[in-house]
Amino acid sequence: MARSTRPFTAREAGSVDRMRRVNDLLRDTIAEVVSRELKDPRLELALLSVTEVRASRDLRNATVFISAMTAPDSSPEEQSRVGQEAIDALTRAAPFIHRTIRRRLHMKRIPWPSFELDSRIAGSADIQERIRALSESQPSS
Repeated sequence: MARSTRPFTAREAGSVDRMRRVNDLLRDTIAEVVSRELKDPRLELALLSVTEVRASRDLRNATVFISAMTAPDSSPEEQSRVGQEAIDALTRAAPFIHRTIRRRLHMKRIPWPSFELDSRIAGSADIQERIRALSESQPSS
């Protein structure tokens, strides 16, 4: 069956807007908890950013996308390893993060966070590296 092309009703538009606001609020709160309250040495190996949160419509789960920036001279393998260690540390800290969010936000249900590396950031870094390599190989005029 083809998907309807009708415009959103006011109720559906409000629901979409509400989910966007909830995701933004969760992103800001999780970013603050990660940067200020977690004391895992694996999180200090890279500059971490919470780039996006996607909560399920029933607010039971939320996927938290993380970017991990390492030193510019790090190899891709090192960047991948550090990013995976950060995800492991955040996954281990998920109960603490969930409790802290529950204390700070006054919502009926707080989603359980699961963490993933944001591949969009790595892709843009790869593109920037290729552009830099091309510009260095071009003779300057």
